[in-house]
Amino acid sequence: MPKTKLFNEEEVLEKAMLLFWKKGYHDTSIADLLQHLEISRSSLYDTFGGKKRLFHRALKMYQTAYFDGLPQFLSTQANVYEGLKLVFEKVIDDDCTDADRKGCLIVNTTTELLPNDVELQKVIVAHNAKVERTFLKFLQFGVDSGEIDGNKDIQTIAKLLYALLSGLRVLGKTKSDKVDLMNSVEAALSLLR
Repeated sequence: MPKTKLFNEEEVLEKAMLLFWKKGYHDTSIADLLQHLEISRSSLYDTFGGKKRLFHRALKMYQTAYFDGLPQFLSTQANVYEGLKLVFEKVIDDDCTDADRKGCLIVNTTTELLPNDVELQKVIVAHNAKVERTFLKFLQFGVDSGEIDGNKDIQTIAKLLYALLSGLRVLGKTKSDKVDLMNSVEAALSLLR
């Protein structure tokens, strides 16, 4: 007779995501996971396949929770400049009000585990490309509506916006000044004018 799980898999996965996000992959031990997730070692391996598999699933959950809504949000914005400004303001607000100063799990994973983890590298590269395409599509909307000059290199600007987003997430881990961070955003967005 198969064992019955005594826990909600999605809730445990969310707890794991938050723990990895706060501590990082290497600083999160198996003992930390078992204690924080309140599951047994056998449940960790039987349900999640171990620490690495759990981390991959937690990273996917993070991507879904924190990035999958970006295209939808941008599609509701009539003004490209203001829409992008709102995205960056939200990121800065989240980072500046986070008592744990976790930054971004994607960026943290990039700096902690790449380039040595080839499987994760593929995930991160695909994620980066997806966010850049989202920015590019929104910038194209700006060109099509006449808000952005058609001579602007919007592909390069989309890459710059992703680089800015990643950099802000790193700076968000420090006690950076919100006004200074928004000034940087304003400077980057001035390329759209």
